[in-house]
Amino acid sequence: MFKKIFLIALLLILQPVFAAETAIEVTPKQKYSTCAKFPQVGDFLDFVTVQDVKGYKKGTLVQGLVTERQENGFSGRVGTLYVEQFKINGKNLNGNIYQKGNNHPVYFEYYDWLIGIFAKILIDKEASYVRGGEAFLRPNKDIFTLYLKD
Repeated sequence: MFKKIFLIALLLILQPVFAAETAIEVTPKQKYSTCAKFPQVGDFLDFVTVQDVKGYKKGTLVQGLVTERQENGFSGRVGTLYVEQFKINGKNLNGNIYQKGNNHPVYFEYYDWLIGIFAKILIDKEASYVRGGEAFLRPNKDIFTLYLKD
């Protein structure tokens, strides 16, 4: 009797260890950027699978929800795009995509200093006029890995 209870308790504890996940690589179906009006927070983005995996053929549609978006701006603020809550044929995928624009440290350091001096002289206001980079999701260039629970 003790052995049966011990075995059941052991299986309950180790159950998450036996759960397997299958990696699925996806790429955007089209080019997305933070400089355009689409995508906004709450929009669904289309991705496609890169290769055949576990019954899903190459090119199978995967949709993800944009949960955070920030445009690039002055003072070197970079654009960001955060996508999560992915679905493939009605099944949930684990994982998220976080894409960030490029920093412009060289430009920011020199040009912003020079422009800042002229802004201080001309409009008597300290400002930063160097823009940060935009975030891009490019088809076949950006490949992301998501996971399907088996």
